[in-house]
Amino acid sequence: MIKGKKVELVPARLSDRQNIYDWCYHSETTKSHSGPPDYPEAPIATWKEFFDEGYVDYYFTGAEPEKGRGFMIRHGGEPVGFISYSSFHLKPCKSELDIWMNSEAHCGKGFGTDAIIALGAYLNEHLGVNELIMRPSVRNERAVRAYRKAGFETSEEPAGYYLLDEYMPLYGAGDYGEGGDILLVKRFHR
Repeated sequence: MIKGKKVELVPARLSDRQNIYDWCYHSETTKSHSGPPDYPEAPIATWKEFFDEGYVDYYFTGAEPEKGRGFMIRHGGEPVGFISYSSFHLKPCKSELDIWMNSEAHCGKGFGTDAIIALGAYLNEHLGVNELIMRPSVRNERAVRAYRKAGFETSEEPAGYYLLDEYMPLYGAGDYGEGGDILLVKRFHR
């Protein structure tokens, strides 16, 4: 378990996958990042796409922590969201974070910002990660504000600075297409 000031991060399990999928693609927060009418370029993923092509088993088993891991975000013992890190597609000592809350009632309370800070500190200390990235849509102003509160700044480097060459064709344009996202970075100094 990773403790923040407001939340705790509990390793996600395979049994959590249905909730995690529903929170991302079938909740009131989905409109902030995916699907029409606001995000037609980021369609609602099917279960198969989400778990066979994205969040594979090791995010829920901890079997390959060097590649990535998912965590349930809890406040007062209750789940409020999900956060993960992915490193398989990035150059050494870098990781990408992704996060979503399970309802609008849990947005704007600092839970996400606290989760990002706590996970970032953990990755820096335990896995030697010295650069974190996040790539929200430029239209998702609430997310961008939260990430900036967690210490992220607009990257002066292009995506290719972070991505391994073989992943540039797949991830170079981001989830929202060329120019549709903002590449944010947080650096740790040792």
